Amino acid sequence: MTPTKSPSTNIAAEIKRLADFDLESLRSTWRQSWGEVPGFRSRDLLARALAYKIQADAYGDLPPPAQRRTAELAARFGQDRSFAPPSVTTLMPGTSLIREWRGTRHEVAVVDDGFVYLGEKFASLSKVAHRITGTKWNGPVFFGLKRKGAAV
Repeated sequence: MTPTKSPSTNIAAEIKRLADFDLESLRSTWRQSWGEVPGFRSRDLLARALAYKIQADAYGDLPPPAQRRTAELAARFGQDRSFAPPSVTTLMPGTSLIREWRGTRHEVAVVDDGFVYLGEKFASLSKVAHRITGTKWNGPVFFGLKRKGAAV
């Protein structure tokens, strides 16, 4: 089986066929298509890696920022097997963020294209935090969505 360079072929069928391959067949397929075989000892892991490569060749790989982030996470996990990356917080329109600052309760509404605070629209939480405090703040940190210094 040779990976395709065109999405017009049946990628799903190619990937489905991998289920019938034993470990040595998977290694042989990898070697023929991409050269040196990764050191996976698990048939399942190599089949998953092959499926990814077939799809990446057909449809394109992850964008460079996603590749860098994936490599960073893999390196961290390699150093510390108990590492768990922080979850990414997605704010949905309709969400309210509430923060008490110097004895005053501040409420921010999440809307489709930004945030509303005291009837004024803001493009970022950091701008809202600046309006509330008068100083530059990381908005997600100010509203408790992210720990200071935490990588997301």
